[in-house]
Amino acid sequence: MYISMTGFGSTHIEREWGTISLELSSVNHRYQEIFARFPRELSSWEPWFHQKLRRMFRRGKVQARVDIVWASSALAVSFNKEVLSAYYHELSKVSGELGQAGEISLYALLGLPGVIDTQERSWLSMDDDTEELLSQLLESGVENWQKMRLTEGSHLKNAVDEHLLHLERLISEISTKWQVARDAAFVSMKERIRRALDSISSVADDSRFAQEAVFIADRWDVTEEIARLASHTEKFREIGESQESSGRKLDFLIQEMNRELNTLNSKVADAGVRWLVVEAKTAIERVREQIQNLE
Repeated sequence: MYISMTGFGSTHIEREWGTISLELSSVNHRYQEIFARFPRELSSWEPWFHQKLRRMFRRGKVQARVDIVWASSALAVSFNKEVLSAYYHELSKVSGELGQAGEISLYALLGLPGVIDTQERSWLSMDDDTEELLSQLLESGVENWQKMRLTEGSHLKNAVDEHLLHLERLISEISTKWQVARDAAFVSMKERIRRALDSISSVADDSRFAQEAVFIADRWDVTEEIARLASHTEKFREIGESQESSGRKLDFLIQEMNRELNTLNSKVADAGVRWLVVEAKTAIERVREQIQNLE
């Protein structure tokens, strides 16, 4: 299954005390990482949240943010009389010293630091079952996040399938061209070996010729490499259609394909075949660029 590591999802739940919301965003990463930001009232639930979220994806860098917007009925406003009195007396004293005696408005002092305390009510009094609430929030947020990741994965799959089809055509063309080049090279090789043996002995030893031919032919025979490349592309498609995320497995197969092409390239001297190998490596690189985004 193609699941992108890139995605975004958000959700919220409304209660009489206010609204709690969750935002999830993720980007590519080699390993699994979670960064969460929680309000003070829920800071103790952050380890629980990490543990739950970690089970819902395999790799990628996920950022989660939980916010609470309190309803006005959930806010308690109080005046710090001591701080307000201290401000008033200090300002009165300074005004007298500067000859600016006059009535000081208390309303003007309300905006000074520490005069008004706005405190949220105890979280425990807001909701009876915090775990159930956070579970619902996480489930809904992850569902939206996963939808986007699957949509992005579908786009990646379309691009990969296009490049993979091109690669399969190149492998087929390499096989056809190599068979022609192989026959021509074998005739040329046979003549070179015979001339070499004739220079050593007036009568060429057929058994010696056969040994040399087998040895040289084995060195540039690429039948196995072509067969393995075809097998790898078939397996690639099979893994992509499975029900689990497949990024790591597909990345491993891409490495194996590159090894086969490098081996094939080192064995074949035909310019046409070597150019097709370059084209095939380019196609593989394009596939690799796409699957780097997969979970």
